[in-house]
Amino acid sequence: MTDHICMKCGKRLMSDEIALHRKLFGRGAQEFMCLDCQAEYLRVDRLQLERVIEMYHKSGTCVLFAKWE
Repeated sequence: MTDHICMKCGKRLMSDEIALHRKLFGRGAQEFMCLDCQAEYLRVDRLQLERVIEMYHKSGTCVLFAKWE
């Protein structure tokens, strides 16, 4: 859990939401959106974004996402 909140809805953000926001919208981002708001903005299903997060965790190819054991 972080101290960051979604810039659209005010929801408290998890680290994966911040990592995905930085991956999709730029690493220099200082404000972030939750998964629901990212999905709405991108016009995709939340499940698709969850799958992208899982893919990055498993692949270990992006330093923004902590590696799963």
